[in-house]
Amino acid sequence: MKFLGNQGQLQYDRAIGKWGLLLSVLLISASCSSLPEIQLFRSPLAEGSKNRCEQPFVKNKWQFVHSIRAVLPNGQLQSMIGTIIVAPERNMVHCILMSIEGLVLLDAVYDQKVTVNRAVPPFDEPGMVQGLIGDVRLMFLRPEGVRTASGVVGERSVICRYTNEDGRTVDVIVQPNGNWQINHYSSFDFLQRSVQGVFAEDHQTGVLGEVIPERLELIAPGFMGYKLSMKLIEAVPLFPKGLSE
Repeated sequence: MKFLGNQGQLQYDRAIGKWGLLLSVLLISASCSSLPEIQLFRSPLAEGSKNRCEQPFVKNKWQFVHSIRAVLPNGQLQSMIGTIIVAPERNMVHCILMSIEGLVLLDAVYDQKVTVNRAVPPFDEPGMVQGLIGDVRLMFLRPEGVRTASGVVGERSVICRYTNEDGRTVDVIVQPNGNWQINHYSSFDFLQRSVQGVFAEDHQTGVLGEVIPERLELIAPGFMGYKLSMKLIEAVPLFPKGLSE
């Protein structure tokens, strides 16, 4: 299993199934996407529109448990349970992946650097761990870099664009219904990651105003791309009730 789209260590399975091949073709097409054009805000604006780009990112320390369905580069499907602890004040994430049978496949922490507490093959490959940690940070933590543009895109969706020192770009798009999408582009404006957060139709404001998506879907485009579909099982605040740490 590989979580980095450009790693050469994984050999593409010649016996790949037709669904895996179809997914690869679609992902290759998606990787050619360019940055969307941002339109300036126009009045009248809904209250809080300019701040909606903050919605996807947690503001307090949380523990999330998800059921994960992965489509791997060779078309193979794999099911796992993921436990993720996110501490935004320290820019820290702790990720534990378990098999359905309860075997710990990976236990890794990012806190200024990546520390691997446990990893079984093929999760013991350094590139895989780095890629997985990067995916988790993209899902839950505010992008690094400077906000360089904001406005609307498509059907009145709010968009904020962040640019890093190395030229990479992250677009945060929040739809009118609250669902959101985060797109990560290379310095050449090629799409490298896309994350979607989807809420239940009857979702309500949660702890301290934070609303956690019921489903997350991450796509890493390209010939060695993969897809992760995550369904929320449990969200536990790890801070005193009513107060952030």
